[in-house]
Amino acid sequence: MATSPYSIPLHKPFWGREEEKAAVAAMRSGTGVGDLTSSESLAHKITEITTSRYVLPTGSGTAALELACSILLSKGDQVILPSFTFSSCANAILLAGAKPVFCDIHLDTYNINLDEVKKKITKKTRAIMLVHYAGMACDLEKAGILAARYGLKIIEDAAHALGAKFKGRHLGTFGDVGCFSFHGTKNAASGEGGVFLTNDYKVFKAAEIMREKGTNRSSFMRGERRKYSWVNVGRSLVLSDILSAIALEQMKKLDKITELRRKNASYLLKKLSNLSPKIVLPVESEGSFANWHIFAIRVPKRIRDIVIEGLRNYGVEASFHYLPLHTSIMGKKLGYRRREFPITEEVASTLIRLPIYPQLKKSEMDYIAEVLQKVI
Repeated sequence: MATSPYSIPLHKPFWGREEEKAAVAAMRSGTGVGDLTSSESLAHKITEITTSRYVLPTGSGTAALELACSILLSKGDQVILPSFTFSSCANAILLAGAKPVFCDIHLDTYNINLDEVKKKITKKTRAIMLVHYAGMACDLEKAGILAARYGLKIIEDAAHALGAKFKGRHLGTFGDVGCFSFHGTKNAASGEGGVFLTNDYKVFKAAEIMREKGTNRSSFMRGERRKYSWVNVGRSLVLSDILSAIALEQMKKLDKITELRRKNASYLLKKLSNLSPKIVLPVESEGSFANWHIFAIRVPKRIRDIVIEGLRNYGVEASFHYLPLHTSIMGKKLGYRRREFPITEEVASTLIRLPIYPQLKKSEMDYIAEVLQKVI
């Protein structure tokens, strides 16, 4: 292994004393269960930032997706989504009794190709699940037109997209439901956690009950009833007040986090520009105000794993990303096979994620560029 003056991780939460104090205060003020003061404040803050009408903190971004699918889908429905995404998306659809229908992506943005989506719409299609990869916006105008024409719901997996926008509007607020994540690797992180957003009151009320074990406890907590009881089928999807306290402090810093990530991404793009066309650099999709959750480059397939190993040997943590869902064991069980989505497979076999986070120093980015040049 090469001697390295640096050890640069792929992710690093932007945590400080504020998060520590908030977590301790939440521990001292109650039992840490969900929907206490911190959870309430977090929901209010996200409403303020995104202008979404209804916000429900959840135990994870996955929980938010499961909540969305449980509310919007019925048994036998079909949902079109990219194969280039995390298993949580497909699982949420399957757990609702619906069928995931995979689709190819664009080669430049790694987001779902809506022209391909159109070809896959059938009488059973109920929704499109948009995944804003790396905090780069899908074509939301085109998605909206398509959904309106065919009477489809839009579920936004905005797990990567806290702080990102499309034409000035926050991602996660365009569809029927938006789902964010506070996972420890995300831009705003509380270790685990997520949030469910909607502007539809009926969807919100159904989700509120589903999220609280099928009870009307949320109404009880607001003082709207003397007791709460079991009123529907439900799950336990609330976020601990301790984690909500951390997430709240992160949301207060979201603008700063986004600003620093955008600044670092701009610097990396400049530093790596001389390696083109040996590497393919990421591009900000049209209309997008990216939060640069991920900085992904692509290299020829034959050297991708060698480059990752070389970077790691020099102290730069690097990684590939999603293994396409259609080529997975579960994908095969669903009837999919290799070479069905050529762009997805091309991206998955050539993509490398490089370190990107607010605390990344110029000297470290210079080193990343130097090492990448050497390894390439």
